[in-house]
Amino acid sequence: MLSECQFDSVNNLTVEILVAASKCPVMPAGGRILLEGPSVNYDKSGPICLTAINAIYPWIMLARFDVKTSALDYDGENACYHGVCPCGDVKFDIRNLNE
Repeated sequence: MLSECQFDSVNNLTVEILVAASKCPVMPAGGRILLEGPSVNYDKSGPICLTAINAIYPWIMLARFDVKTSALDYDGENACYHGVCPCGDVKFDIRNLNE
């Protein structure tokens, strides 16, 4: 039996992290990271900055488990959470694609 943290084909929880704006050469605007369960789909993802991912990880988990709360800045109009890397140079849109 798989735990909720593991990937399985029945409960394929896919999260898309779009680089909405960027001044960073590592993660350019328009870039994308696709998570399938807890795994990065490297074939469908661009460059990844682990410092940025670490900073937005709480919102990734909210999107992954389809939690929508304005208390944590869920943007209902755009169906995503917005995150910013620690240096402030990259802005992300984080959404669950299983809706």
